[in-house]
Amino acid sequence: MNSFTAYYFSLEDLTVDINNTAPLLGYKDTLPDDIYLMVKEVFNETADCFDIHGGYQIFDRVSFIKNEAQIRIENVAFSSNKIIYHQLKNSEQLAIFVCTAGEGISQWSKQMIPDDPLKGFIADILGSVVVESAIDVIHQKLNDETEQKGLKITNRYSPGYCNWHTSEQHKLFSLLPPKICGIQLTDSALMLPIKSVSGFIGIGAKVRFNPYTCQLCEATHCVYRNKKSKIKTS
Repeated sequence: MNSFTAYYFSLEDLTVDINNTAPLLGYKDTLPDDIYLMVKEVFNETADCFDIHGGYQIFDRVSFIKNEAQIRIENVAFSSNKIIYHQLKNSEQLAIFVCTAGEGISQWSKQMIPDDPLKGFIADILGSVVVESAIDVIHQKLNDETEQKGLKITNRYSPGYCNWHTSEQHKLFSLLPPKICGIQLTDSALMLPIKSVSGFIGIGAKVRFNPYTCQLCEATHCVYRNKKSKIKTS
């Protein structure tokens, strides 16, 4: 079995675009100047709150059961949904990824909300943007690693998206070392720290990476809809 490949990041290691908060704040692509300055201020104030780390573990023993749209890793069966199944079915390996921005940003947000709800809300959104920036870097590193072996990768897919039930987080984490990256699951499969992400990335000679995946998804009101992936593949 492959070991877990871990990465630790400072904010300086990431390319965090303040405008990535725009969809979550109700704007299309970019923030108005006054809102941008406000978000930038909160970002600067919370810079020391982040504890960013994550990584992935690659599994070789994978299989796909077409009639049930089921994905199996080792002896664990996942019912991900036909959309995700279709995107991953040609994978020769699967990488399970996790990443967290840490607990500090959520604590800062909660402490701020009673006195300055807007700042607290912005901090919460920044936590989401930062963890997505970090997993973008990890996804890119996985792509670079697999390209050296003549393989390709897919987009990343997480429980909770495309009707993949979040309860399957428990199965996903059962395949990883305990308390990986300091992340724990509640009984309802909520990740703690809250600003954390997890999921699958397919690897193989015949898989495909799609710069845009929204045409595959039924969630028409998603704030990330029509966003282009930042992963660079050859």
